[in-house]
Amino acid sequence: MAAVGVLCGSCTPGRSVAALADLRDEDLLSSWRQGSAEAGEVLFERHYEAVRRYFRNKVPAGAARDLVQETFLACLEACERFRRHSSFRTYLLGIAHHVMVDYLRATSRDRHQVEVDELILADLDLTGEDLIAAKRARRALLRALRSLRFPLQVVLELRYWESMSDLQIAEVLAEPLGTIKTRLRAGRLALEAQLAQRSEPDEDLRTTLDSLPRWASRVRQVALPLAARGDY
Repeated sequence: MAAVGVLCGSCTPGRSVAALADLRDEDLLSSWRQGSAEAGEVLFERHYEAVRRYFRNKVPAGAARDLVQETFLACLEACERFRRHSSFRTYLLGIAHHVMVDYLRATSRDRHQVEVDELILADLDLTGEDLIAAKRARRALLRALRSLRFPLQVVLELRYWESMSDLQIAEVLAEPLGTIKTRLRAGRLALEAQLAQRSEPDEDLRTTLDSLPRWASRVRQVALPLAARGDY
């Protein structure tokens, strides 16, 4: 894949991609670090969608492509920091979160005083790709998420789009478990309030409020489809 080629320009040929397909993430990461571009490609294929989803409702497409690349590059450069008590996906999304926070600090108008926990992406005119969500209610959800404080947006997207437990989210964000539980409760209430403000009462909205996990899962599948080759 082109993205892996960019990250592994100096890598040496190794085993075929097919031969590496059954290896664990940890072993692939070690092989990638040692110069196997093929191992990097397998890791990229496995986890690209999760990383892309993390960025796609937060920044425009061009920025998302760059941040995905930056995340995998940072993963390669800091792979010795990976601790096997958590999953590689959790570790990788933790890197994506740090990359996003750095991006917000760099692009904020008042970067010296920015408090990321207080940022609302909609206020920064960071437009995600809600146009790919054909139905009005799905666009409403994506936009409502960006209207929440950044920490609330992040925990809700990790819960509903990545199906992560409270503990996994805490690992991704390096936050206490109690903090994550509080943010999830506050985030759901804030999201419901945003949706109620944005739509006239209708069946789609009632379904959203009554069964947010199931509804958000549909949004994940339809609004954020598998990218075609060369998209990101």
